[in-house]
Amino acid sequence: MNNYTNDNSARRYKAHVSIAGISQIHVRNPYIIAWWSAAFPGFGHLLLSKYLRGYALFIWEVIVNIKAHVNLAMIYSFQGNIDLAKEV
Repeated sequence: MNNYTNDNSARRYKAHVSIAGISQIHVRNPYIIAWWSAAFPGFGHLLLSKYLRGYALFIWEVIVNIKAHVNLAMIYSFQGNIDLAKEV
């Protein structure tokens, strides 16, 4: 048995050490991050301290929602105006 190989296929890593010696501890539950990312794209990346990618995804989602009028269609469908929602 070789004690120097690390086959960490059964568990997630507790920490990450980069080449520069900077360590980042991962104490977050991956299911929570996945749910935040599914609810609001970019929020999972923000929780993982990946700020540039997180803000880029969040801003992209806002732009797509505004251009596609998704929020207006949701308001019409919540009010029961399904024909107006389909038209939007």
